[in-house]
Amino acid sequence: MIDRHGEAISISLLGAAGALALSLAAFSAYGQQGSQAESIAAWNQIVTVLQHPRCLNCHQQNVPLQGDMRRIHIPLVVRGSDSHGVGAMRCGNCHNGSGNSETSGTPGAGGAGLWQLAPLSMLWEGLSSSDLCRMLKDKARNGARDGAALVHHMEHEPLVLWGWNPGGDRAPVSLPHDEFVKQMKLWVAGGMPCPG
Repeated sequence: MIDRHGEAISISLLGAAGALALSLAAFSAYGQQGSQAESIAAWNQIVTVLQHPRCLNCHQQNVPLQGDMRRIHIPLVVRGSDSHGVGAMRCGNCHNGSGNSETSGTPGAGGAGLWQLAPLSMLWEGLSSSDLCRMLKDKARNGARDGAALVHHMEHEPLVLWGWNPGGDRAPVSLPHDEFVKQMKLWVAGGMPCPG
């Protein structure tokens, strides 16, 4: 026999179980929406951004590149043990809030700085579209991100957002950010397929 308090708890547990079931159903539906062809089409747009110089310039092994012409970074800086440079040549020494360059006021401004080379597990230079796709979704190489975390990263990471607002007279990335995120969601919803 259930007393009034126990009954309230039982009803509450049933309600929570129902809400969980609905959430799982919604997640499942989200995860299964979109065809393979739609997801591949979405990837074909995503990769145009990931292979843009503004992304590739910092997805380098040891030395970042600069600008759409992709020159060696001036002054010369190297990765260092924490990917933020070495000695006096630390990324945050210039990429900060001091107003010394067009990157001031962008990620890391006024703080310790977010500017850095991408992790060594994320070297995208020279990869084909299919190889880049497989690397991006590989949790062993992408910072342990699942599909939802990848979407969140592309939607909110300050350095990613900077790609659409680089300052100066530089042209934005060809695909608008909201459209890029939309394509990321389509790709993830379709199971993150990669072209053959």
